[in-house]
Amino acid sequence: MLLKHLYDLAHSRQLLDDPAFAKKAIRWVIAIDAEGRIIGSGPQETTDGKNRGREFISPQTSRNKNKGGIAEFLADGLTGIFGLDGEPEKDQGDERKRRRRNENNAEKCADFWSQIEQAFEETKMLHLKALLAFRQRYGAEPPFLRWGPATEDQSESLNAWRLRTSAGTEVKLGADNFTFEVEGQLLLNDENVIRPYWRRVYQKEREDKSGSSDRGLCLITGEEGVPLAKTHTPKIKGVRGAQPTGAALVSFDKAAFTSYGYEQSYNAPASISAATAYSLALNWLLSQKSHSLHVGSTAVCFWARDSEEESDFFAAMLDHPDPQTVRDFLTSPWQGGERRRPDEQFFSVTLSGNAGRIVVRHWMQTTIETARENLHRWFVDLEVALYGEGAVKGEGKRKKPVNEQGTKEKEYRPLALYNLALSLVRDAKDLQSEMLTHLYRAALEGTAPSLLLLNPLLNRLRIDLVREGPNRTLRGLSRFALLRLILNRNRKVGEPMIEPQVFDTDDPAYNCGRLLAVFDDLQMRAHDFKLEGAGVVERYYGSASSAPNSAFGILWRLHQHHLKKVSRQSPGAAEAIKRKIAEITCQFRQERPNAPPAFPRTFNLQEQGRFALGFYQQKAADDAARRAAVSTRKTTETSAAAEE
Repeated sequence: MLLKHLYDLAHSRQLLDDPAFAKKAIRWVIAIDAEGRIIGSGPQETTDGKNRGREFISPQTSRNKNKGGIAEFLADGLTGIFGLDGEPEKDQGDERKRRRRNENNAEKCADFWSQIEQAFEETKMLHLKALLAFRQRYGAEPPFLRWGPATEDQSESLNAWRLRTSAGTEVKLGADNFTFEVEGQLLLNDENVIRPYWRRVYQKEREDKSGSSDRGLCLITGEEGVPLAKTHTPKIKGVRGAQPTGAALVSFDKAAFTSYGYEQSYNAPASISAATAYSLALNWLLSQKSHSLHVGSTAVCFWARDSEEESDFFAAMLDHPDPQTVRDFLTSPWQGGERRRPDEQFFSVTLSGNAGRIVVRHWMQTTIETARENLHRWFVDLEVALYGEGAVKGEGKRKKPVNEQGTKEKEYRPLALYNLALSLVRDAKDLQSEMLTHLYRAALEGTAPSLLLLNPLLNRLRIDLVREGPNRTLRGLSRFALLRLILNRNRKVGEPMIEPQVFDTDDPAYNCGRLLAVFDDLQMRAHDFKLEGAGVVERYYGSASSAPNSAFGILWRLHQHHLKKVSRQSPGAAEAIKRKIAEITCQFRQERPNAPPAFPRTFNLQEQGRFALGFYQQKAADDAARRAAVSTRKTTETSAAAEE
């Protein structure tokens, strides 16, 4: 079903109108004159050096490149254009492998220039003649390339390919692509000669492939007697973990995967046209920000059968949900537009890469109405009290959003799928595809994320509280929103439903968390909010959330000491804190009058989650009350000054 819907998408979005061309990242443009001489000191860079280059609409071959020795037309890498090995020191100790690499490099370079010769013979275009003159003049030794260590930067002592740019600087090359500009004309953009010629070549390649292919039933379209694709092309690009040159969604390359003597993709027959269509559709989805999300090693693609607007909406709400937009959506999921047909289809596929293959992690097909309703419930379940001001509301900026240490200054959207997923790990590189799949399904299918996510979530919270302190850690709204959603959607009979704000309940875990927040506030008051060093949270949060009986025995004695100190400084504040502690502890069983409450011995993982939310929500409520009191006092002082 997935391939059939991708096939339909390619036709509905007219992606097959010009399959001979595709976007390709090209970093270097070699400018030459009519005689094939290099203009300037070296190639011109299409970017600022931070990626593989700007994307150009480039010719793409339909020939099978898996066996090597096949180059693209007009745009390729070091090997294709110059016959140079990107890693000339590799396999030096293995004569057989080294010989095969050299043979493949020579074949690929010969294929590149034979295509140029063939194009010139057919079109007689003088710009192509200039390319052949360039090849004859420089061969495999262009003056702007060299192999060796860096000459200026002493830290770059390893051998690598170095390129002198048109600006005269030298840079280290990666897996970069080159193309040509002749007398100021970029050949890739020529619509008069180059592109019409390549369309004819591509069509002939397809016809030759059809003529040499077996015929049979296509499992995608149901057509009989059609030419079947031995391998499915073009390759799928843009999925992390897969090969940069692309990977296959359907492939068979081991005897164990085959049956009845069939080779490669004949084991799951698809026509050449159908395989091309679904591959183009998936590549198109992965390249569109309105149709895909890339989080860690996982890519999620989604689309509506008939409407582009719906895809834009879901992309915006999952990738960068604006607070006001979320509020409007919660008020009315269909606000701003007419309610669409109840049966209009919405599709989604979650992918990850595994070297030469694309792995389908999850496939979803539902209606747009159902997806919107589930997304509405998603944001309702993520609602949680705010701690502090500024970036936590998604309205400001901060240099290091939670769990994105070292990133550039960026806007922090706490309910974005990316930030929610980041709350589970130390670094974005640690994100696993299963984590994103759980969250994505919870958003659009209304499922309950696995309780296994609680462990990394709570571990990160404990570590960050010790390392960064509660004031900074609690501003990470994402983790507490996600924690509330996981707990409520996995709630068992007898367990409390966690409200967005602090609330009254007899749940011991939630109340222990609230009590620790009050003890923390009491300690800060006792030190006039200038405590130096670790406080009760940094010292006791871990043990209090897992073994409360032992931790709160110490905390109970400690809070009495702090209470006496606050009573001497501010009797009114001390009395208010006493009442707050009494309101919480009355929910616990007491073994004897005037004795500390009877705290549970241990908390399981879900109880530790409720403890964390009780702690967070109490801290948020106290912080909001404190800021409101400061604001009221300032207003009163301003009014008094005005009256005077």
